Amino acid sequence: MKLLLPTLALLALAQPALAQTVTETDFVLTIPGANGAEDVTESTTLIPLLPGACYNWWLKLGKTKGDVTVTEIFTLPSEPSGWGTVNDTTTISEDNLTSTTTMSLTPDDEGWIGHGWCVAEGDPTGDHLITIKAGDRVLGEFPFQVENM
Repeated sequence: MKLLLPTLALLALAQPALAQTVTETDFVLTIPGANGAEDVTESTTLIPLLPGACYNWWLKLGKTKGDVTVTEIFTLPSEPSGWGTVNDTTTISEDNLTSTTTMSLTPDDEGWIGHGWCVAEGDPTGDHLITIKAGDRVLGEFPFQVENM
């Protein structure tokens, strides 16, 4: 038992994201307007197929101690014309429907972390899903629809 407790303590320190508690979530749509103005819609699940419209997922963490490593899994209903710029922390599935990105995010003063995408020419319409994980634990899921409007 003496060996087990220090080992468990080391595991807890080595994987702080696994201990994260999510206290709030949000999914925000931002559409650029005239003269630099933006139309912002919070807590939405409907995204217009409008190049330049951007959407962000947000998670408010109950415990914030430094950076948090998360994996974002973004699944599309059909193949896009392209994924844009893909970096060395992102992989695209063989069927070209899923992007998986591991990222280290720094919570703001209130504990929020987030990431976003923008609609591009050639993006598919239909049901989309973004899943955020810390290790094997799902921290949040953001289902939404992209539609011609």
